[in-house]
Amino acid sequence: MSTVVTTKQIRALWDAPNPNATIDRGDHYPPVTKDDLGTLVSGLDTDDDGYPLDDQWDVLAAQLNSEAPDQPGSAVGGDLLDEIRTARKERDRIKADADEDFNTLIRSAVASKQASVIAIAQAADMSRARIYQIRDGRR
Repeated sequence: MSTVVTTKQIRALWDAPNPNATIDRGDHYPPVTKDDLGTLVSGLDTDDDGYPLDDQWDVLAAQLNSEAPDQPGSAVGGDLLDEIRTARKERDRIKADADEDFNTLIRSAVASKQASVIAIAQAADMSRARIYQIRDGRR
């Protein structure tokens, strides 16, 4: 039986002074570590200090609670799951390349000073803080 991970548990783990702290998710799931959270947060919106924004804690909980181990006798076959995993990795790779191209464009725009950061943020449909994070390589 698995344990549902709550946003309260995630925040407590994030803020825990013990680097070896974990969240136990039951027999069929590995525990969640601080490193796991750091990896998951890399794709979320954070403040300038790298702390997830308030609405992002729910996203982390949803990510952790959506992971399901393969169940024997499942209606979905292993080959199909492998196809899905492969497609996801390819999509993530393409997205990472597109994200890097986009971030390079933002950095160039800021460096060129041809437009204000406010105008760049509006054109990108992002906050100024996010533009500065991209500029500084913090995200």
